[in-house]
Amino acid sequence: MLKPYIKNIISFYRAQPKAPNFLLVYALIWLALHNQFFVTFISASGGVNNKLNAAIASIEHQYLLSLLLTVLFFALRLSYLYFVGKANEIADEGEPIEDKLGRDQVFTENKDVMRLLTLLDETKAKLAIANKKETELMEDKLAAIQKSRVLQSELDEVKADLAIMTQQYLTLKEKLTRSA
Repeated sequence: MLKPYIKNIISFYRAQPKAPNFLLVYALIWLALHNQFFVTFISASGGVNNKLNAAIASIEHQYLLSLLLTVLFFALRLSYLYFVGKANEIADEGEPIEDKLGRDQVFTENKDVMRLLTLLDETKAKLAIANKKETELMEDKLAAIQKSRVLQSELDEVKADLAIMTQQYLTLKEKLTRSA
């Protein structure tokens, strides 16, 4: 009589994603409930053995409460996963959407989709304008770079001419000072 029920529970539990180890969850809950153990262990005086004995004596041995909270944790987890699975099964059934929602919730026209399409068209137009502006700016940038290069080459030529003229001036001045 219980065999099909237990079989369903076991197959459901095996189909779920891996849960933390039962003993690990139990240990974490036990540690959270018995923080006095650590406080006493650290604050007690004496050797490790004395500290351990004092820490064990300070807790009230509420192992049953830790076990109950651990079982409750796993029961709540399995219940949540069970109800999520059932909700997904109901949502994935092949019924028409009208049957799932009810006749009063079915919409005759979808204004949100229309607004979304209008927004998409506006965004496309803005993107085209932005691309055009970007292309123009790139052309302006390339023209400015080209103009800068031309001006730089002219400046280099003027500097070279000035250096030659300065050199000739110095040689002429030197010749004049020697002849005078």
